[in-house]
Amino acid sequence: MKIVHLSDLHWGFSPERDALIEQRLGELSACTADHVVISGDLSQSGRSEEFAALRSLLLGSGCYHPDRLTVIPGNHDLFSFFFRDFNAGRDLYARWRRLPGAAASLYRYGWREYEADLDRFHSFFSETFEGIFTLAGNPAISYPFIKLLGERAALIVLESNRMLPQIRRNSACSNGWIDLDAAAAILAHPGLENRFRIVVLHHQLQAEEQVAARMGRLYAAMTRLINRTALIDLLDRSGVDLVLHGHYHHLEQYTVGRSIPVVNSGDAAGWHLIDIGEEGAGIIPRM
Repeated sequence: MKIVHLSDLHWGFSPERDALIEQRLGELSACTADHVVISGDLSQSGRSEEFAALRSLLLGSGCYHPDRLTVIPGNHDLFSFFFRDFNAGRDLYARWRRLPGAAASLYRYGWREYEADLDRFHSFFSETFEGIFTLAGNPAISYPFIKLLGERAALIVLESNRMLPQIRRNSACSNGWIDLDAAAAILAHPGLENRFRIVVLHHQLQAEEQVAARMGRLYAAMTRLINRTALIDLLDRSGVDLVLHGHYHHLEQYTVGRSIPVVNSGDAAGWHLIDIGEEGAGIIPRM
């Protein structure tokens, strides 16, 4: 089985970036991969027009089918009240003068707003969620969930954007948090037995110090997954075979825990091709 992994498209950031993304998604029509995974931040600002444009491009790619495409939200897809005025090409003062209003919205942001943001994202890509297994066991879209890929592989999708009820500490709407109890329950699902287990989430699993060495301490602190260490321990215990993520804008491979391979496709200038065979997964970066 061959899987294409992309992330952090940020459609709507600039005309130049949109042209690159259009080219990337156009390449999917000529790709022989069995499945495509986009691990969040499809949009720059979570606007309906951005989602509509991406849906149209994905429909044209030939991969818009639940058996061939999995998309998950990133923080830019959900917290529109914060990101909507941070598009490229806008006057710097016009962007930053809205920060007091964004801060007030952040203070008021709660479960109702979070669920509404998720529902809006799902409404544009609802077909891609068909056939998933959830802990609730009903057709409603909820996280975490499982999507079976063929006879041998499975995606286990975790939602890392909801730093609730601690959202007020998440001043840039970029930190992440995982519901570990729910993650443990889905990873123990009997349907995963004898399958190659691929965990998909938006936020990176690199240690904060590693990110800080490249990007600075402020960036690392503002983009980290809060309970990263506990999640890695859970993935180790659960026999996870591979992790896919984005958020941190680099194209790279690394390992966590007891050598779990991790693929970051957070740089939209490239992507990864993952070839799953009897001996494991071969991972090839593409630019």
